[in-house]
Amino acid sequence: MGSLIVNLDGDKYNVDEFFKSLMFQRIMDGDFSRDERDVLLVIFRKTVHFNKWYDHLGIYFLSKAVGVGQAKLRKVLTQLKEKGLIDIEQSKGGKTDSNKKFSKFSISENLIFLVADRWVDIKIEKDYDLESYYA
Repeated sequence: MGSLIVNLDGDKYNVDEFFKSLMFQRIMDGDFSRDERDVLLVIFRKTVHFNKWYDHLGIYFLSKAVGVGQAKLRKVLTQLKEKGLIDIEQSKGGKTDSNKKFSKFSISENLIFLVADRWVDIKIEKDYDLESYYA
């Protein structure tokens, strides 16, 4: 599987497991409702955790993975999108209960850059050679 690359202030860095753990920590420690946190964790796991910036997920799958009904899930997704934490590219055909319809989900650039800034700061603070992370 390929490495994720984050572009921060013109520098491109290969994402490592520490970046992923910081992302996980940010989600867990964030001021989110339980449902918001659970949705973020599922999207994080299906994307960044598996070295992808996005994945095609179905509302049916997310509903089951988070343990909420589809109406509640849609409300939570709207909240997360409005807060600038996730991006969603809707599938064609509108709302459906079909498990064959998938939308493109990703953690937003806002959240990625927030974590990336912290990641770089920690690497510098601990005297890591950032050039070894250049993509």
